Amino acid sequence: MALGLLPWPAQAACPPDFARVTLEGTGAPAGSVAVFGQAFRPGDMPPGSTPQLRLASGAALPTQMDIRNRHPDGSVRLAQISVACPALADGALAPCLMRAQGAGTAPALDLAALAQGRSAILDITSGGAGFQADLLRGFPGVEPWQAGPLAVQGRVALPVRLGAIASLRLVADVALRADGTLWVEAWFRNDVAMRPNGGEVAYRARLLLDGRVALDAEIHRQHHYTGWGRLLGATRAGPARPPPLIRHDAGYLADAGAVARYGLTAGIEPGLLARMAGVMAAPAWNAPLGPRGITQDMRQTGGRADIGPATQPQAAWLISGDRRAAAFALGQAEAAGSIPWHFWDAARGAWMDSIRWPGLWTDGRGGPAPGGLAQPISAETGWVTDSAHQPDASFIPYLLSGRRAFLDNLQAQASWAVLSQWPAAAARGAGEGANVVRGNQVRGAAWSLRQLENAAWASPERDPNRAWLRASADANWAWIISRIPAWTQAQGEAHGRIPGEYGTAGVIPPWQQDYFASTAAIAARRGDPQARAVLGWMANFLVGRFMAEARGFAPHDGCAYLIATGNFRSWAEIGAATRAAGLSNGTGWTKSEGDYAQLALQSLAAITDVLELPAARQAYAWLASAGAPFTRAADFRRDPTFHIVPGGGAGCS
Repeated sequence: MALGLLPWPAQAACPPDFARVTLEGTGAPAGSVAVFGQAFRPGDMPPGSTPQLRLASGAALPTQMDIRNRHPDGSVRLAQISVACPALADGALAPCLMRAQGAGTAPALDLAALAQGRSAILDITSGGAGFQADLLRGFPGVEPWQAGPLAVQGRVALPVRLGAIASLRLVADVALRADGTLWVEAWFRNDVAMRPNGGEVAYRARLLLDGRVALDAEIHRQHHYTGWGRLLGATRAGPARPPPLIRHDAGYLADAGAVARYGLTAGIEPGLLARMAGVMAAPAWNAPLGPRGITQDMRQTGGRADIGPATQPQAAWLISGDRRAAAFALGQAEAAGSIPWHFWDAARGAWMDSIRWPGLWTDGRGGPAPGGLAQPISAETGWVTDSAHQPDASFIPYLLSGRRAFLDNLQAQASWAVLSQWPAAAARGAGEGANVVRGNQVRGAAWSLRQLENAAWASPERDPNRAWLRASADANWAWIISRIPAWTQAQGEAHGRIPGEYGTAGVIPPWQQDYFASTAAIAARRGDPQARAVLGWMANFLVGRFMAEARGFAPHDGCAYLIATGNFRSWAEIGAATRAAGLSNGTGWTKSEGDYAQLALQSLAAITDVLELPAARQAYAWLASAGAPFTRAADFRRDPTFHIVPGGGAGCS
C-alpha cells in the first residue's frame, strides 16, 4: 500500500480557486502561524491582491503575503505566505482552497508589545576571543523579509572576528509572529573570500531565547567556504511547538513553472519514508556540518538519490506531502551549507560573480589570487565537488518553506557552478555571464544551468545577485541558439544533441541529453523563449530515437547506455554503428540496466507537457508500456526521483 498520498492527488482546483493546500496538524494551538513558500501561475495573483485560504467549511483563514518577485504582467510569481491555522491534532489533515482576494486591511503587528520582555542573545567564543549579538536590537531593520499582520522577519548579518581569522559571518533571520512565538534561524557562515585572514575556525556557539538555551554547539573545526545553521523557536514559556505543516499542490506548482510535473497517483513506498525517518533518528543527523545523506565525493556515479531535477527526498515530498520526506529534504538543505562552495564577496554584499572576478577559477589549478582563491579550498573538508554530479539540495526546500537561508545556499551554489568552470572555456565577461555548456560534459552543463535557472527564477527582485544570475542563464541559452545551425548541419536528420565531453570518441550517452532536457524543460515551462527553442530542437533527437525504426534505428536503443553516433547524419547509419559496436539492445533491454529508461520517459513527458508534441506523447506511451527496466509503478514508488509524467490529468469538477 502506498502511504502519504494527498487526499486529492490528481484533482485540480476549480475557478475562482486555483490551488489546493492542506494543513497537517502538529498539536499546535489555534492561531499558530505557519509560514510557507508559494509559486503562482501568471495572472492568478494580480497586483493589489492577496491569497485567501478557505477550509472545507468555507471559513477563511487569516493570511499574509510577502512578495518575492513577479511575472512580466505584474502578477505575483513567488511569495512567502503566512496563515493563522485552526487547532489540529497531530497528523490531522485540513484541506484548503486558495484564491485571490482584495488586499486586506488587518492592522500591522504591534512589535513593541510582541518584543516586550523577549530576548535573543547569541554568544560565540573561541579561546580568549568572544562575540555577542543582541538579535532583537534594531529589529526588524530597514528592509524586513516579512512585514504584515501575522509575521515580521528581519535579518542580522555581522562579521565575527575570532583571533586572526576574519572570514566568519553571523547571518541570523529573526521573526516575531502574531501567535506570540519568536523564531531565529542562526547561520554561522565561514565564507568571506578573497581577503586576508580567511581560514578554518573553531568556536562554541550559544543561542539564548528569552534567557533559555536554545542552541549550544561546540565546533571543533569549520572549514573555509562552509556554513551551518538551525531554525529555533520559543514562546514566553518555553520552546515553540512547530505550527501545522503545509502540503503543497504539486500539480499546481508544475503549472506555475516551479517544478517538474511529478506523477501523483502511484504514491511512495512506505519503506522509503521509514528509512528516511531512521536516518534522521540517528545522532549523526543533528551534528553541525554533517552531510545528512548528500554524497560527499560527488565524482561518484550510479543511482544516487541526490541527482536529478530534484533529489529523491524532494520528489517524495512533492508527491506525498509526507512529513518525513519534508523533514529529510529540509535537513539536507541545511547540510548543503557545509559544502565548500560558498564564496562571499564582502565588498558587494553578494556572492562572487564573473563580472567582478572574470579570471577566477575556484579549482585548485586556478593558482594564486586573483586567478585562484586567496585561500584554496582545503583538501580535508571531506567533500569533493564536481559540476557533473552536483545535487540541488536547496531550491525545492526554499520554494516550499520560504526559508531565506536556503536561498543563500542556492545562490552560492549557482555562483560556484560558474566560477568552478575553467575561465578560458567559460569565456566570461560583462554582459555575457559565463558559458557553462561549451567544453563541459553535457551532464555538467545540465546541472550548472539548472542552478543558474533556479537561482535566477527564485531570487527576489531587489536581490543584488539576481541580475547577474539571470544574465548568465540567458547568455548560455543564447549561445546554444547561436550554435544550433552548425550542429544541425553536422548531425543531419538525427539532430538535436548537445555536444559535450564524453570521454569516449564516437559515442554518446543519451541519458545525458535527458539530463539537459530536464533543465531546458523547466526554463521553457517558466516562459523562457530561448530555452523553449532549445527544447524544441532537442526533441527531434529525444523523440525521434523511439520513432525511427522504419529508418533503421531500433526503438529499444533509444535508452541504451551508449549510442554510436560518430560523424553519422542518418538514423540508419547510427543504428548500424550501434549494432556493430555491440551497444544495441536489439529487441531486449540488456544495455539499459539502470535508470536510463526513466530518464528517457521524463524527457518525453516534459516535451509532451511543454511543447504539446503528439509524437512525444506517442513515444512516451510506447516506452511506458514496453517493459523497460525500472519503469513499473512499483519502481517509481521505491524511487520517485524521475517520476515525471505528461500533463493532461483530471481537471476540476
